[in-house]
Amino acid sequence: MKKILILILFLLTINTNIGNSQIISGRVNHDDLKFQSKIIDSKTKEALSNAKITIPEIHYTTYSDKNGTFKLNVDLTDKTVLFVEKEGYKVFSLTIDNNIVKSPLKLGIEKANPFDLQISDGLIHLGDNMFSDNSANSRDFRQGANGHFYSKKFEKPSFNTKQEVVIRIGTTIGLDTKKAKQIGQNRIAKVYSSPAEIFVNGHKIGILEINGDNKEIIVPKNIIRPVNELIIKTGRNLFQTEYVDYDDIELANIRIEIKEKQYFARY
Repeated sequence: MKKILILILFLLTINTNIGNSQIISGRVNHDDLKFQSKIIDSKTKEALSNAKITIPEIHYTTYSDKNGTFKLNVDLTDKTVLFVEKEGYKVFSLTIDNNIVKSPLKLGIEKANPFDLQISDGLIHLGDNMFSDNSANSRDFRQGANGHFYSKKFEKPSFNTKQEVVIRIGTTIGLDTKKAKQIGQNRIAKVYSSPAEIFVNGHKIGILEINGDNKEIIVPKNIIRPVNELIIKTGRNLFQTEYVDYDDIELANIRIEIKEKQYFARY
């Protein structure tokens, strides 16, 4: 009887350990939760599954799970651009570095507006491929320059008198302007470049002086035509006189958007 009792206790112990191990292995460690990032709908705050997250410069791709969560297993040498894409939503881009990657991100993406125009959703490298290692974000440039300017035609968007037509540049990196230097965005000691310039139909409507995300520039309605041309020109090294030295920069996620005028009154 004693042997039978010992055998029963032994079997119960095995079953209990197996059961516990299965439960534990199915849980998410609370310490790991703080390293998980999440994609949500910016309006409803609901988690979005199967969103595509990419870092083109290092050819990295992952997807959000059924809870909208994802993890970036990457090691970056400098600032670069992260993209989020999901059907029915606007392409989202964000400047990231190793500090951001190691922290949890909650990224809200917007539903696509049928009146908005996606001009470019990938990376555009402008310049001449001649840049210092101390240039802003130069260590993460992976593609060659497409020339010193970018040109794209677009049809007249639909808007009313209470709305503004806006060019949104999702992300800009690499600018070596005086202002970018003053706020510590590059490590160049003495020189700097002129700002990048933005034109629509030959009219200069804005400049890019600092690196960052979601730069918005209003397009004057009186210059808009049935077919329009957007041109973005990179700057020049203001201290180089022997030849033209273009500033190497990268732009991502360029859109034409329609905004309510009240939106701009708050900023």
